[in-house]
Amino acid sequence: MKHPRTRARMKRAALAVGAMLVLSACAGRRHPDDVDGPGAQPPLPDSGYATLRVGVATNYPPLAFTQDGKIRGIEPDFVRQLSEDTGVAATIVEVPWEGLIDALREKRIDVIMSGMSMTRARSRLVAFAEPYMRVGQMCLIRSDDIARLASPTVLFTQPWRVGFINGTTGELFARKDLPQATRIGFDRIEDGVAALHAKRIDYFIHDAPTIWRVTTDPVFRDDALLGLYQPLTEEYLAWAVRQDDEALRQFLDAVVQRWKDDGTLQRVIDRWIRVRLELRPPDRLTGAAGEVP
Repeated sequence: MKHPRTRARMKRAALAVGAMLVLSACAGRRHPDDVDGPGAQPPLPDSGYATLRVGVATNYPPLAFTQDGKIRGIEPDFVRQLSEDTGVAATIVEVPWEGLIDALREKRIDVIMSGMSMTRARSRLVAFAEPYMRVGQMCLIRSDDIARLASPTVLFTQPWRVGFINGTTGELFARKDLPQATRIGFDRIEDGVAALHAKRIDYFIHDAPTIWRVTTDPVFRDDALLGLYQPLTEEYLAWAVRQDDEALRQFLDAVVQRWKDDGTLQRVIDRWIRVRLELRPPDRLTGAAGEVP
């Protein structure tokens, strides 16, 4: 059971949906003796590639989605920025979410850049580069249910109908941490949101960027829904390469670190996430300990 102060903080956060929030990129690792300035960055290692085939699943706005026939979002912008900054040509290959790891291992793509959380199970199949964003699972509820669902204790102890996206860390969390719940999986975020509107589920679990988009983005905001801005897990997003492709992993590590140092990483994220949500560690951690493939 969480401390009463924790419950009070969550309720205040849930009611303050319109407040300024923070979505953090992972902190940089610069040494205090590093020298600032244009000439301070070390050279990037050789990627081993003249052209990279980048696997992207377009089911996760604002990370990656299709709009007006174009693939848009944070990850496609990262792909373009990667080419611009390094001179390595990068081609986006659209792959269904559930097929990304197989496409990588079968050498149909060279890297996954698609909002993928680092988990133990995935780490047995791919090699993750330096994480670029810290996220966590959160709850989306109907606004008129705030009185009965705002408490974290209630979320964990009552037999609610809980929705999630199949094959994600949201599903992992629901199966491991919500044993009393009726668990209902969906293939698309839109289907989960529609089920919440139709009262076929009591709350929907997904990553923080999705909860923000549905509840506060001026373009997509749904005033009938409310996000509970208390992370249920702590997770990290990272790009993935084949386990034997150490040169490419080191290259991507160096790119991410450079972008953290010079502000590029946060600038790209800020194009799509106009508010910021600071995710502090929850009482229960899933993230890299998970077993979602």
